[in-house]
Amino acid sequence: MGNEEGRSSEYSVWGTIELRPPVPVARLWGLTDQDGFRNKLDTAPPGAAEPNPEAARPSWEFVPDDDAGTDEQGRPRAIKYLRVNDQGVARSEVDSRLREVAALLGADHAFHGHLRYEGYVEDDGEIRLRSDGGAPEWRDTTPRYW
Repeated sequence: MGNEEGRSSEYSVWGTIELRPPVPVARLWGLTDQDGFRNKLDTAPPGAAEPNPEAARPSWEFVPDDDAGTDEQGRPRAIKYLRVNDQGVARSEVDSRLREVAALLGADHAFHGHLRYEGYVEDDGEIRLRSDGGAPEWRDTTPRYW
């Protein structure tokens, strides 16, 4: 199954992006409560701040900033990372989710790090978020031998 660029629409996406400064968790409630994200973008439990994407269950999740602590109900006060470990997700879905995250956080937050992706047929690369809320930058890293 191809898309308008001649590539498969199915990708494996993984990695961790640090959010600087950490984001107050209340600022993200509007995003995590949206129907398009429900059961797709979770918040890891406090103490799960290891940003290692291999440690993540298959998901998209916000990882708490352990230095910010928790509120009186045990919920994290701030989010430090976006951690992704997803297989078989369409490129349009990846773009949509990352654009929503970037737009919600806005220009007052910087994104450090990138996500890696592998496509259906020799389509590998990196995805970087933009602080202006625009479309994420997909950069192909597949070696070319011509």
